[in-house]
Amino acid sequence: MNRATVASPVASGAGRWHRVGVVAREEFRQALESRWLFGFTALLAALVLGLSFFGMAQSREVGFQGFARVTLSLMNLVLFIVPLTGLMLGVTSVTGGSALTVAQLVGFGGGGVVVALSAGADQVRGFAALAGLSIALGWLMVSTSLMIAVLRPDRLKAMSTALFLWLLLVVAYDLVVLGATTILNGLPLQRVLVPALLLNPVDIARVLTTLAVGSGALFGPTSAVLMQLSGTAAGIGIGLLVLAVETIVPAAIAMWVFERRDG
Repeated sequence: MNRATVASPVASGAGRWHRVGVVAREEFRQALESRWLFGFTALLAALVLGLSFFGMAQSREVGFQGFARVTLSLMNLVLFIVPLTGLMLGVTSVTGGSALTVAQLVGFGGGGVVVALSAGADQVRGFAALAGLSIALGWLMVSTSLMIAVLRPDRLKAMSTALFLWLLLVVAYDLVVLGATTILNGLPLQRVLVPALLLNPVDIARVLTTLAVGSGALFGPTSAVLMQLSGTAAGIGIGLLVLAVETIVPAAIAMWVFERRDG
């Protein structure tokens, strides 16, 4: 058999991935120069600073508060905004995860430095956990939306699917789970809520952040049961492992479909 014939598929594959790399680098450069990146960075920093400074405004106390209050106040907003941003970016850009990470690092970092200098660095661990989990959640959502984009090449349909997934995970999931617990009334509550929580990365991030802050404040019914089970190193490890798997699997599926389609 001709050696060139054997090598041609490899060369073709290498050339294809080289072109993808060139496009990705150009998209990343454009993303760094785009207005959305600066806007998202400014939004994160403004949320950190605003929630810290005006967090006690209802009690007529204005001034920078510590990281514990900021983290718990910021958590739900971050877990609302980041999944939507990650899903929309992944549908439209190969490098959405990298650009989103840059925005999060600058936004959380800049705002966090100001809070630390103004109110002290006590309980900064919870804030750092929220920032890290926010970045991980952004990558997870970008990975998922890349899979959606490969499976549904039509951009409008892909964006519609991504938006539906965001609504399910962030808005409707807890209501669906509560409805399931009502229907499956004969089963122990843990058997329903724990698997349900592990299927939702947003709820995992919420529980892990709450654990890092050390607060009993819970947001969402599916978080309550796992909160009792995940207060150990094993529970935290399981949560982080599930997040990693839910990031890697969609990316692997996207690459596999992409290679088969263009092979």
